[in-house]
Amino acid sequence: MSRLDVRCKVDLPVRLVFDTHEKKGLTEQSSKFSSLSLSGGFIEYTPPSIENKIISLRYDLPRHGEFEILGEVMRVDKKGIATKFYNLNRDAKLKLWDYLKDNLAEDVSCPYCGKKNAQKLRKCDRCEWYLNFYSQDYIVEHEKESFLNRLAHKSQSFTFEDIHKVLNFVDVEVLKIGKNFDINEEFVGSSKGILNVFSMIRKVAPTDIPVLITGESGTGKELTAMAIHERSQRKSKAFVPINCAAIPENLLETELFGHEKGAFTGAVSGKLGKFEFADGGTIFLDEIGELSLNLQSKLLRFLEDKVVEKIGSNGGKKVDVRLIAATNSDLKAAIAKGTFRKDLFYRLDVFTVNLPPVREREDDKIILSRYFLNRFSREMNVSKNFSSEAIEAMKNYDWPGNVREIINKVRRAVVMSRDIMITAADLDLEVPSVKSEALTSLKEVRSSMEREKLIEALKHCNNNISKVARVLGISRPSVYSLKKKYHI
Repeated sequence: MSRLDVRCKVDLPVRLVFDTHEKKGLTEQSSKFSSLSLSGGFIEYTPPSIENKIISLRYDLPRHGEFEILGEVMRVDKKGIATKFYNLNRDAKLKLWDYLKDNLAEDVSCPYCGKKNAQKLRKCDRCEWYLNFYSQDYIVEHEKESFLNRLAHKSQSFTFEDIHKVLNFVDVEVLKIGKNFDINEEFVGSSKGILNVFSMIRKVAPTDIPVLITGESGTGKELTAMAIHERSQRKSKAFVPINCAAIPENLLETELFGHEKGAFTGAVSGKLGKFEFADGGTIFLDEIGELSLNLQSKLLRFLEDKVVEKIGSNGGKKVDVRLIAATNSDLKAAIAKGTFRKDLFYRLDVFTVNLPPVREREDDKIILSRYFLNRFSREMNVSKNFSSEAIEAMKNYDWPGNVREIINKVRRAVVMSRDIMITAADLDLEVPSVKSEALTSLKEVRSSMEREKLIEALKHCNNNISKVARVLGISRPSVYSLKKKYHI
């Protein structure tokens, strides 16, 4: 039987986080994927006896940044472990495919069934899967084509009740029969601040004007951009997200605008830029404050005439793209420092959506936590709930990492918890006791706790900022901000 996903040999570093019989708590181990597909991979590491077959896998994709997914250990042998992926969302899957495509060996074998394809046919004559991997929509079309095969394989163990649930899910969640969504399901809340955001999304989505999304790291800026795209006239076209801070400056220009063959050393073929790829759709530039002044000038020219000029090209191509930008920094302060162009700011600042931090969203802390608890419980086929102690701890916690931190802590708690009820300890929300009589305000209490937690994490991680960010469930820029705030 042929595979349903392309598998190829890779050399991709990965960090495993798992629970063992021998050691209390979680163990983290560095290793690498030696083979990888969209549905799983083989890791060259033989762990001690794993208590929970669900493990966390963290890896860095070139050009795309860090990702964390859940894997189930399917097989362990002397060479390593075979894992099956579970929570690979659409965006992470497309980026992983981009990496896999670059690592496909230049041989004549079908990566699905292994049959030799000496004539380099566009379709394997044995398994009948298409092999035109470099088509822009290849992976989307393959997922559609292979959907029934995947469903047939999974449904072998379905009960009648399971089939009923799946059909209801398709009717309500996929086809939206009898259900009118105003916003993405992950984008939940009832606080005044987030309801105002929902209202602004509904107003600006049908237009074509640029949108600037502001807010702290982890507040859901990309999710907001996607919500605007999905409610626009461009929803049937591509939504292309780019993190300007995750790509080196010398690569970002060619990533955005593309290049011609021979434009520079190593340009053995032409490359389509993201602006051209998003023609007819929406491009989302996250962390736009990190753009160099040179790229800011080129972006300003594009906003004025909508013409894309590839590196090494003598002319340009007019494209129809809506631009949504986001930042967690103060662009007006950057203008004052001379690191951000004033004219570009006013071209972007036509319509601004400011996302409130979780600490200002009242009971949304619990609404969000319960949503992600239900989602991860379904994914891992477990039944979990929050204890009253955990709910109280979540209410009193400031969530400096915002929604991203809620996701990380709840996912971790579902893995860590040995009982049906999730405790504050499972959420890693227990904080050092502070002598409140020495403090004069609640703000000081929170600051003291936050500072102690940061010092503890820095000491534990030997001042490795990336590790500290993972332990605290926040971004690296947030760690630097906290260090500066508390003079550490």
